[in-house]
Amino acid sequence: MNVKKLTAGALMTTQLVTIDPSQTLRAAAVALHTHHIHCLLVPSPDPQGCVGVITAKDIVQVLCEGEPAFLDQLLVRDAMTTPSVSVQKEFTIGDCLQLMRMAGVRSAPVLDGVRLVGLLSFTDVLRTVALESVTSGAGA
Repeated sequence: MNVKKLTAGALMTTQLVTIDPSQTLRAAAVALHTHHIHCLLVPSPDPQGCVGVITAKDIVQVLCEGEPAFLDQLLVRDAMTTPSVSVQKEFTIGDCLQLMRMAGVRSAPVLDGVRLVGLLSFTDVLRTVALESVTSGAGA
């Protein structure tokens, strides 16, 4: 199987963890830690609107530039990336990886038209590659 020819829809995570843009960065940090993930999706209140993303890197950037107390003062909307780099569910993994690498992101919301349907991350791709090598015996 050539993983690069699979689609974003085939590898994406569908159990999405979201956060409201009015939550504090500390609440985002807690959610990231609790769910053992590195990004949260920030849905737009407008069904036709763009999805945002807040990452662990965004929160660490705030810590690098200021005091930990900022995590209780700043909101997700203050540090999130919006619009986020998104991919359509029909895009091939090869195209998704190139787009994500050029944009400097490790994960991208997956859309069906304008509807959020999943999240594709480098971890999803690596999991598929690793499982393929285990099932084919290539990892032995």
